Amino acid sequence: MKKNNNMLGCILNVMLRERDIMSSRPIYLYGTVLVLAFCAIFFVSLMYQGLPQRVPVGVVDNDDSYLSRTAIKQIEAMQGIEIARRYNSYHEARLDMQRGKIYGFIEFPQDLYVNTVNGLRPTVPVYYTEAYMIPGTLAYRNFLQIANVLNAGVRRTTMRAKGVPEADIMPSLQPITIDTHSICNPWTSYSIYLISIIWPGILSLCIIVMTVFTIGFELKQKTTPDLLDKAGGSIVNALIGKLLPYFLIYLLVGLSFVILAYKIFGFPLLGPAWVMIINITMLILASHAVGLFFIGLFPVLRDALSAASLYSVIALSMCGMTFPVEMMIPPMQGFAQLFPLRQYYLIYVKWAMLDSGVGNVWINMLGMCIFFFLPFLILKRLKEAMVNLNYPTK
Repeated sequence: MKKNNNMLGCILNVMLRERDIMSSRPIYLYGTVLVLAFCAIFFVSLMYQGLPQRVPVGVVDNDDSYLSRTAIKQIEAMQGIEIARRYNSYHEARLDMQRGKIYGFIEFPQDLYVNTVNGLRPTVPVYYTEAYMIPGTLAYRNFLQIANVLNAGVRRTTMRAKGVPEADIMPSLQPITIDTHSICNPWTSYSIYLISIIWPGILSLCIIVMTVFTIGFELKQKTTPDLLDKAGGSIVNALIGKLLPYFLIYLLVGLSFVILAYKIFGFPLLGPAWVMIINITMLILASHAVGLFFIGLFPVLRDALSAASLYSVIALSMCGMTFPVEMMIPPMQGFAQLFPLRQYYLIYVKWAMLDSGVGNVWINMLGMCIFFFLPFLILKRLKEAMVNLNYPTK
């Protein structure tokens, strides 16, 4: 192994060597570009409406009165749900819901109108499935809205019949008016909510796995002596030259996602755009560092890939997107900080979405930078594995 003090020359030699390796196997193209491009197109096309618009539901009308027919017309006029079928009994509707043909149904009991007029407070059962969380919740929300509208309508009609002035009816029905402002995502769009984090999570997963694979495959094929020879015997030169092409590709893909999401599709961004550029760049660097840490900790391709894949998948659950980290038990709250995606998510929410400034996110940016130092913990072990071909001496 020849020593070479020309650092830039060594890095360039390794980069040219890596270029030849990347062009020899299609897996490198899949892991760097095609998978991420497919995921971006898939999620954007899947949730282009932002929210399911016509969730199929059912209706069981055992009363067939003016009140029940009015309620059915209001359900048909709602944007979020669509009456797929009207049933003659509860059992028919339940079977269709169990088969997945509808996501919920409302049952108007017999004598609904008569009991309502007589002030007997009849019960209107609503059934919805939570096996599919989003459509089931949407069906329940719309059914609940219909029930509140009917309740207010009945009370309004009763008060009119009693001679209550119109000016006194509405304050009695709704004494407090709620003015709702949905911050950051006023459209309640699942596209904005999910894609903004799921795609960066997939990006991080691809980077970690590909980093482990590229170095682990060299160890498996026992070609690391040639790699170190090209790097002038320096493990630092070898790692920089080997990973720099991947970093540039992932950076280009990440910046393309930022432009696509926040400029073309108009995802809300209250803070400056360069915040997301810095955020995605730090996520890419941190993911490379985590991948190096795993292949250095487990210098066998099979073991390192298994550990890195498990770690990357857990990150999607621990970042706080699906379940608030603050509601987890204390040990899990601390465990959540061990993922770069968690810090990315906090920077995105605090600075990009809420525009709270660097004063509230510096601790998260510092947490992201800590991941950059992970490779230094395993440099010696990784070099020994490269020299001894998978068998570090210590």
